[in-house]
Amino acid sequence: MAWLCVLAAFSTDIFSAEHTGSILEKVLRFLFGEISSERFYAIHFLVRKTAHFCSYGALSAFAFFSWRATFPALKVWSARWSGLAMLLTLFAASADEFHQSFVPSRTASPRDVMLDMVGAVFFQVAIAIVLRLFWRDRLSEGKA
Repeated sequence: MAWLCVLAAFSTDIFSAEHTGSILEKVLRFLFGEISSERFYAIHFLVRKTAHFCSYGALSAFAFFSWRATFPALKVWSARWSGLAMLLTLFAASADEFHQSFVPSRTASPRDVMLDMVGAVFFQVAIAIVLRLFWRDRLSEGKA
């Protein structure tokens, strides 16, 4: 729930491209000196899209472990937990873009929802791989 609140805050005017751009530009100029407008635009775009990927990926991870605690099972990974996490992420990403359609300084984009879901899928695959590897190692050591 706390991460959903953070994502809702990211959806406001304060985190619009105009505001994040001015801060990022100052940081980049401090670190690297002069930077062309084209290069800055590309970096800013990449930073913003990476934030989408990672923040909604993190949401799906938090949701996975929440569903895992809510519906415990004897297995280490479940398609049910992952599916519910993905569903929650899709709902939150769609609601975020819907909200942004009412904020004058923001632009709603179905592409961002797709990017958010790519991040969620990536995080879910990483969780499945890590949990299964961890569980397999624990079984081979006789600790499970």
